[in-house]
Amino acid sequence: MRVLLVEDDPDLRTEIREYLQRRGHEVTDCGSLGDGRAAVRRLVAGSTPPEVVVCDVNLPDGNGVDFYIGLSSELPNCQWVLMSGNHDLDRIDKVSGGISLAPCVVVEKPVSLRTLCAAFTRT
Repeated sequence: MRVLLVEDDPDLRTEIREYLQRRGHEVTDCGSLGDGRAAVRRLVAGSTPPEVVVCDVNLPDGNGVDFYIGLSSELPNCQWVLMSGNHDLDRIDKVSGGISLAPCVVVEKPVSLRTLCAAFTRT
């Protein structure tokens, strides 16, 4: 699967990227939401949109929930996995305002790499 990973912690980002790559996934990794938005534009323009976005919720330049809600309509066939130290499902329901969103799973940090990968490979 083509995975876009957005995580600001460089060590964790590297660990997740390498784990997913060892399992055969093609990973584009970014350290910020700004870089994530640019990557989405580049991947969509190249006709290789991500099939999965794995995104931290609390990032220095914004919130992963807002990123998910804002890009969900542009990536309707994409699965989303949001990683959070705080459970954010209620916030997604409140902020989305009833619009149709791409499938999303929220996993609590710290999360095992096996659990993270299973969050999007079981569908």
